[in-house]
Amino acid sequence: MVQISIGKDDSGCRIDRILRKRLPLKSLSEIYSLIRKGKILVDGKRVKQNFRVQESNLISLYVDQSEIAQKRNPDQKLRNIVKTDFYKRNFSILYEDNYLLACNKPSGLVVHPGTGHLNGDTLIELASGYLFEKGVLSNESEPALVHRIDRDTSGIILIAKNKSILRNLHDIFRSRDIIKEYIAICHHKPPKFEDEIILGISKSHNLKKGTKMRVRSDGQQTRSRYRVVQYQNDISRVEVFLETGKTHQIRVQMAHIGAPIVGDNRYGDSEADNRVLKFSPNRLYLHAFKLSFIHPVKKNKLTIVARQPEEFSDLIK
Repeated sequence: MVQISIGKDDSGCRIDRILRKRLPLKSLSEIYSLIRKGKILVDGKRVKQNFRVQESNLISLYVDQSEIAQKRNPDQKLRNIVKTDFYKRNFSILYEDNYLLACNKPSGLVVHPGTGHLNGDTLIELASGYLFEKGVLSNESEPALVHRIDRDTSGIILIAKNKSILRNLHDIFRSRDIIKEYIAICHHKPPKFEDEIILGISKSHNLKKGTKMRVRSDGQQTRSRYRVVQYQNDISRVEVFLETGKTHQIRVQMAHIGAPIVGDNRYGDSEADNRVLKFSPNRLYLHAFKLSFIHPVKKNKLTIVARQPEEFSDLIK
């Protein structure tokens, strides 16, 4: 149990808002669940989510100390992050050696800190906590992302354990001497069973809701190959092989050929989503499935696979 005393600055605030600040890795629904189950007490009494706290109130939280946001030194933060439910839900290792990590990122997890994500809720911070716990984290061996995928895309992310390996892996990605395979569940059927998509894309000026790309003949050239592996009930399961790696590339390309990815709220078909997602998780149905390349140190061919999420198969059935 953890106890928090309410000071003058927080007097009059709703308890759910207080808890959002103090439990940064808990979702709002998880916080409401704690309140309903009586795991959040004010002066020893159960309260509702809209209860307004007053100065000198004592909040008792039946959670692990690691969930509480406090001003700590960096080492203490890393030591505690591995104890959180957020870490246990979101950090999954597919492959590890002395040089690199390959993680299976879930849909919805941001890969790197940025605006709104500064509380240990990103993949690279979870990886840092993991390596700190193993006793292998230092200034010389600090993990770094080799590449990125969208927050809403799931699948393989490579993390280098030091800067030397990071440079080697960047060279591999730039040379395109790597196989990058994705699985996408799409509305409708692409125009051909198998084809290559070559498009110019660039950023749109309408960026109020985040980065959005559009097709332009003078934009950055993107290349992908796709193959339809299953078609049923006007839904396609498509394998996509990336030859370039631009922002939202697969999402823009599949929408452009008339087969938008299910759950894509930026480039997709909202009406079609409403029909097929009634009984399925509402997520982007795009998954980084396989990476294959020559290991920069061991020199053997390394193939890493992240199994297709169960909801992909369930949806197309």
